[in-house]
Amino acid sequence: MSSRVASKTSAISTPHPVASPALLIPALLLFVSGAAALVYQVLWIKQLSLVVGVEVYAITTGISAFFAGLALGGWLFGRWADRLSQPVLLYAGLEVLVAVLGVGATFAMSLAASPFAWLEQQVGLLAWVLPFALVGIPALLMGGTLPVLVRSLAADPQQLGKAGGQLYAANTAGAIAGTLLAAFVLIATLGVRGSAVAAAILNLLAAVGALWFQRQRSVPLQAPAKHPSSTAPDRLALWLYSIAGGVALGYEVVWSQSIVQFMSTRTYAFAVVLATYLTGLFL
Repeated sequence: MSSRVASKTSAISTPHPVASPALLIPALLLFVSGAAALVYQVLWIKQLSLVVGVEVYAITTGISAFFAGLALGGWLFGRWADRLSQPVLLYAGLEVLVAVLGVGATFAMSLAASPFAWLEQQVGLLAWVLPFALVGIPALLMGGTLPVLVRSLAADPQQLGKAGGQLYAANTAGAIAGTLLAAFVLIATLGVRGSAVAAAILNLLAAVGALWFQRQRSVPLQAPAKHPSSTAPDRLALWLYSIAGGVALGYEVVWSQSIVQFMSTRTYAFAVVLATYLTGLFL
């Protein structure tokens, strides 16, 4: 009798490893989310070239603000998700907010050239806060989607690396699709604002899919995760990874400028370099 009770208690308290079929819906959600995010990025960098007037500055500002937002969002919302019993609801909320702010930033960017020029005359370099914020604030919300959805799976720690890697790959595959779709299809057919609305629809679809996914499964509530204090090796690894990311993004800016001579437009050049870069991350 006691052994049966112990086995039942163990089954309730110990999370089961995530099986591959269980990752299908989250992976699809992150694919759609990644596609929407990179549609926005391609649009914003195209718009920034008109706002700031210099292509290389537009690309540098757009990439820096986008990844700064992703980094900060991943850190903030990842910690928040650890304190929630149903992180999927937070994920759905993030997708809705990305849809709203993504379209809002695109419309604001189309009107930002005059305010930016005025600010540059008045405050100099501080004027760059405007385009940085227009890109960085929506990107901050985008950065929370991956860690929040990974946390919602409640995977066994021994399986979390595999599950996280598969979801990151799905998110990156969606980013590749979004990059190429925006540059070669959406902008030509829907224009910049129409493309932003299309990306927002993808965000809303991801939010609805997340709510459906939450209703279809029954996961036992878990106690909030405790954050252990980081050790010196942990901090060193983070710093090394940060430096590697900076070098990688520096290459992306340089390559996008080098390949433009072989492309008909800078948008195509940036999209091809970005898609190639993301393909490496996906693999």
